[in-house]
Amino acid sequence: MEEERLIQAIESVRRDKKDPWRYIFFTFLNGIAQGLGVVLGMTIVLAVVILILTNVIATMINFPVIGHYFESIGKLIDESVKSFPKTR
Repeated sequence: MEEERLIQAIESVRRDKKDPWRYIFFTFLNGIAQGLGVVLGMTIVLAVVILILTNVIATMINFPVIGHYFESIGKLIDESVKSFPKTR
């Protein structure tokens, strides 16, 4: 009994029953807003993660043992970049 009244109340409030294009339009806007929210949220999360990783790696370079390996990897990368032929 109460469920039927609730369903009838919801049906009376729905505007998209007679105007389906309105429903399509607002569903489209909802999708755009959700997509924008996901993009902005992931951008902020990835920026924070990259910032943290950059700071962690920067402090690791100062360690005597690990820093030596990072330095040698950096030298290898520099040498390989210099050995590539120049292009436009």
